[in-house]
Amino acid sequence: MRNFRLSWIFGVSSLSLLLGGCGGGGDGGSSTANTPAAVVVTPATAPAPSPTPSPTPQPTPTPVAADPASPAPTGSWAARAAALFTSQPDVPDCRAGVLADSVRADVLARLNAIRALHHLPAVTYSSADDEQATQAALMMAANGQLTHTPPADWKCYTDTGSTGAGTSNLYGGLISPYLAYYTEDMYLGGWLTETTNLVANNVGHRRWMLDPFLGKISYGRVAQVLADGSRTDAAAMKVVSFTGGVTAPGGLPPYVAYPYGDYPARYFDPAALLSFSVIADATRRGGANAQVDFSKATIRVANGDTALTVSNISFDNTGYGVPNNIQFAVAGLANGVTYTVTIDGVTVRGQPQSYSYTFRIVP
Repeated sequence: MRNFRLSWIFGVSSLSLLLGGCGGGGDGGSSTANTPAAVVVTPATAPAPSPTPSPTPQPTPTPVAADPASPAPTGSWAARAAALFTSQPDVPDCRAGVLADSVRADVLARLNAIRALHHLPAVTYSSADDEQATQAALMMAANGQLTHTPPADWKCYTDTGSTGAGTSNLYGGLISPYLAYYTEDMYLGGWLTETTNLVANNVGHRRWMLDPFLGKISYGRVAQVLADGSRTDAAAMKVVSFTGGVTAPGGLPPYVAYPYGDYPARYFDPAALLSFSVIADATRRGGANAQVDFSKATIRVANGDTALTVSNISFDNTGYGVPNNIQFAVAGLANGVTYTVTIDGVTVRGQPQSYSYTFRIVP
């Protein structure tokens, strides 16, 4: 057994965790008692945004949910990794390579399809900030760790990469011959479900992805088979502090709930916490959004007249995207069943409010 150190989503604080990798298969192989299992990577802690001036609201078209297919990865790990790049990375020599435009376009399309499920406006791609995300991913891949505050003595350290690390959702950061291959769609699913985030009740990655005011993203990934046969892979999706700023959208929904409506099963896990944020101020992240109070809130999740057990409820006003959130666990959720969530006793602008919505996990 070998332990691998990595960090979590970036946010108000950053910390690291240990992931044990032992057990099972190489490319296309099956696990045996004597064959180490593929190491599965996990996301890092979410970054906290620096305060910025409130942007001017602009109208935004209502997004249409178009859920891109998620094809099963095929071929060897090395071949799948190489196909990501138009110029291959050289991690030992601190070269990130050139990620294909099609990979970045795929991330943007999938993220916007996810946001459309929540009736959130689409975001655009910020090529001006690509290098921050790319250099951040290179540092994580080179050092086999994830952190939002990389030390200056790290391999392949750059100030640009450090800035990217502090403003991005991170994933990967492992070096192992048994590292499992993840597609971009799987990374997005991992950031959404948060099931491997060991920070108590922290869904910061998800909150950044579903931030109504996100506006832009940039994406970097570095993946390579090293000379000794080990694999390294890391990704960074920049979610705050963009060149030129962002424009606040118009036409926002009154809340962001996860999951919501008919929700693809690959973006949900029965072990995941459900979450809910109120959009009390549609012009900026802060303001009335930071004053939403869940201290007297009650939550009911039901399938018709049958109520499910709700537990592990917590809430906060921290700055992972919209600065209010309540998260909770629900026992006994099943695919294909419509559930109604009712949240009563939420204080918004000094007044008690109630919210109700439905969701159903679908193939």
